[in-house]
Amino acid sequence: MDCKLYNAYLNILREELVPAMGCTEPIALAYAAASARALLGKMPERVQVEVSGNLIKNAMGVTVPNTDGMRGIEAAVAAGIVAGNEKEKLECIADVDDGDRDNIRAYLAKNIITVELCESDLAFDCTVKVEAEGENALIRMANAHTNIVHREKN
Repeated sequence: MDCKLYNAYLNILREELVPAMGCTEPIALAYAAASARALLGKMPERVQVEVSGNLIKNAMGVTVPNTDGMRGIEAAVAAGIVAGNEKEKLECIADVDDGDRDNIRAYLAKNIITVELCESDLAFDCTVKVEAEGENALIRMANAHTNIVHREKN
């Protein structure tokens, strides 16, 4: 096999085969939310999530890993915000413990996460906007589960 072709295949595999904990859509949402919280530097008081229709379809009813059965977009976002480690990407909620699960439930009960359909032709498009104490941050992911295409603070 041609060495160039072989290396091209290896590069594609390295890009596409990323370790993930569970279904990639909710984990990608948790990763985006954890990244937004980290960029903000504090616990968000308001969270607005805009997602593509395909992402809504694929994440709406899915159980979020390591959350003791919590389901859906809001649960994935709350898990990422409360207990996510953005450095771990698609394994960002791998270390959630019982205390974290209680905190995720309490955060969800505040009803501060809104989810809307974004106007996008992309199958995978997600924007997480977070606000607290007069500051805001935004993370946008597009085309792939770890592809952060825009970061913005204040």
